[in-house]
Amino acid sequence: MKTALIIGASGQTGAYLSRLLLASGYSVTGTSRNWAESQTWRLNRLGVLEDVKQISLSLHDLLALEAALDSEAPEEIYYLAGPSSVAASFREPTTSMSEIFDPVVSLLEILKRRSSTTHFVNAASTDCFGNHGNSLLDEQSPMKPVSPYGIAKTATYLTTQNYREAFGVNSRNAILTNHESPLRGQNFVTQKIISGLRAIHDGRQSTLALGNTAIARDWLWADDVAQALHAIGSSNDSSDYVVASGTTSTLDAFTAIACDQFGLEAGEVITHEPGLNRPLEIESVRLNPAKVQQQHGWKPTVSFREIVERLVADEI
Repeated sequence: MKTALIIGASGQTGAYLSRLLLASGYSVTGTSRNWAESQTWRLNRLGVLEDVKQISLSLHDLLALEAALDSEAPEEIYYLAGPSSVAASFREPTTSMSEIFDPVVSLLEILKRRSSTTHFVNAASTDCFGNHGNSLLDEQSPMKPVSPYGIAKTATYLTTQNYREAFGVNSRNAILTNHESPLRGQNFVTQKIISGLRAIHDGRQSTLALGNTAIARDWLWADDVAQALHAIGSSNDSSDYVVASGTTSTLDAFTAIACDQFGLEAGEVITHEPGLNRPLEIESVRLNPAKVQQQHGWKPTVSFREIVERLVADEI
């Protein structure tokens, strides 16, 4: 039986990854600052809450991190924790950057000192790339982040890469694009759209205010992302991978599909408020997932339209 430590197991991606690894015969340990207060509803909804060994762990406590590695002896570590809201990082940059970066370098340092063979997977982000116009982006593309979140994620990416190349740590990056599911947090714009349109459909409000909906992203289903993480983490190839669909769609298109599913007209119910725009924004991104597809045989199974339709169906 393989052992895996998922740091951030109670989040959207961590919950799907927990279910996948358990189904694959793994012993799975999940961490949280305090499981007694953590939002465990995602693991519970997927039916795996009782099967994940839960340990409370402060990611800024080096001794506690070392103790966790001693007690669990994981063969694979998946780092999925830390703030995930770009908008919040503009409001609280110091906290966001510390919470995202510090635990990663601490874990890598522990693995380095122990000459550990444990596979370490860092969940980086395509927000690391920033604005590149219409260029197709892959693992060799330069990173020019435009948000505190993106800057911190880039630091974790480069540090994970550095510990692999300089110290021989078995570390690899999964550069994840936006991914959705019914387990997505309510503070994300996609969930705001789905819940807002439901409220309009039910007569509880008349319009939904959004910021810049012309932005374009590459969207994945969260369970597909879990599949990619497992492929990357279980492989003996220590490298970095862009995890994306290769298809770019606008938030306007997301909203139009969702409105259609609710029987609404986007032009009648969607308003735009400049005050909801971010100080800096990635206008569009085109991603090339050829490496992970060719080396691990991974491909997404849920299309962009199906993602939106599934979210609406779950809301209904």
